[in-house]
Amino acid sequence: MIFLTAATRRTVIYPGLTLEFVVGPPPLDDDRPFLVTLRASSRSRAFLENLSIDPRRKHTRSISSEAIEERLEKILHVEGEFALNQLRDRSREIAVAFGWHAPLKRLEAIIGALLGTRSADHVTGAPAKARAAGMPFDPACLERLNLLCGELRTRAVPTLRETVESAAHLRNKAFFEAYFSNYIEGTTFEIDEAERIVFDHRIPDARPVDAHDIVGTFELVADPNEMRRVPERAIDLTNLLQQRHGRMLSRRPEVMPGHFKTAANKAGSTRFVAPDYVRGTLEEGFALYRELPEGMARAIFLMFLVSDVHPFNDGNGRIARVMMNAELVSAGASTIIIPTSYRDDYIGALKALTQRHRPGVIIEALTKAAMMSRLDFTVYPEILAELRRRHWFEEPDEGTPIVSAIQRLTRQPE
Repeated sequence: MIFLTAATRRTVIYPGLTLEFVVGPPPLDDDRPFLVTLRASSRSRAFLENLSIDPRRKHTRSISSEAIEERLEKILHVEGEFALNQLRDRSREIAVAFGWHAPLKRLEAIIGALLGTRSADHVTGAPAKARAAGMPFDPACLERLNLLCGELRTRAVPTLRETVESAAHLRNKAFFEAYFSNYIEGTTFEIDEAERIVFDHRIPDARPVDAHDIVGTFELVADPNEMRRVPERAIDLTNLLQQRHGRMLSRRPEVMPGHFKTAANKAGSTRFVAPDYVRGTLEEGFALYRELPEGMARAIFLMFLVSDVHPFNDGNGRIARVMMNAELVSAGASTIIIPTSYRDDYIGALKALTQRHRPGVIIEALTKAAMMSRLDFTVYPEILAELRRRHWFEEPDEGTPIVSAIQRLTRQPE
C-alpha cells in the first residue's frame, strides 16, 4: 500500500498494489519533489504525520512509536544535537500552520527525552531509553551479541582445565601468547628477536615501538594476579578494559592508552561501534555475559564483545584476547593462543559473526584453538621445538591445506 495526501479521498487498486488517497494539507515549500508531479514530506512533516495517526488502525500508514524513536535517535547519533533541534523547530512551524498540536507535543516529548531534558518515560524502545539514560548502544552490535549468547547457552562448550601450574610453564606460555597475539596484529618479529626483547630486555633501536608492544602484552598476561580478575559489574568491565589497555600500551602515548576512542574506527569493510555507543554497548553486552556459565562460554563471549565494539584506537584485538584468557585463568582453565598458521581461520570466524550472523563458527574456532594450546610449556627449548613441529610459526598460505593443518595443530604429543 502506498498512501498519498490529496484533496479528495479515493482508493485505486492494481494487481499487488493499492494507492490510498487521503485528505490532508497541501505541500509546503520544503516538501521535496518526488517522481514527476508528486511531493515527498519533509523530515519534520513526516514525523508529525506519523505521530498524528493511530497506529492501531488496520493498514495504518504510520510506523510504530519505537521506530520513530529509533529514527530520531539515529539523527542525534549521526548528525548531532543541532540537527534534532532544527527538526523540532521546523515541526513547530508546521504544527502551527496545520493545527497539529497533539503530534507536536508527542514529538517534543520524545526529542526532549533523547536530549536528556525530559523524562525517559516519554520513550518506550530500548535504544531510545538507553539514549535518554545517557548510555546509548549500537543495536546492530547487540543483535550479534544476542546471537552469540544464545548459541553459547544452547550448545556444550568444553572448558579445558589447566593441568600444568609451574611458574616456568606459565611464564613461557605467556611469552608465546604475547608473541602470537602481536603477530596477528602485524607486529612481527622472528622468535629469537622476541626472546631477546622479552627475556633479555634488549629493545632494538630500529623498532622500539613494536618491541614495547610485545613487552607490554607479556607483562600483562604473565601477571597471575592480574589475569585472575574478572568483572562483577558493568563498571568493572569498563574499568578492567581501560586499566589493562593502559598498562599494555603504556609506552605508546600517541594511541591514548587506557582511554576509549573518540573517533570511529574500521578494518577493511567492517565498521566498528561508534565512540558514543561504546560504553552503552559494553554495558548491554555485560548483561548477556552474566547469563553465561563461567569458563569457556564467558571467555568466547567477552573476546567477541571487545573485538566487535573495538573500544580503543589501537590494541583492540590484543586486549580482546587478554580478556578472554583472564576468564579462563579465573576459572582454572588452560589459556588460548592463536598461532600464526591459524590466524586466517580465527579472523574468518570473527567475520562470520560480524558480517554473516553465524555465531557457531567462532565457537568452533576457539574450541579448536583451546585444544591446540593445551600443551606443557615448562621447558622452553622443548616447547619451541614442538611448536615448530606443529607448524605454529608458518603463515596461513604456507604448507598443506587447512584441514590437514588443523589436524596437525590439534594432534596431541606422542
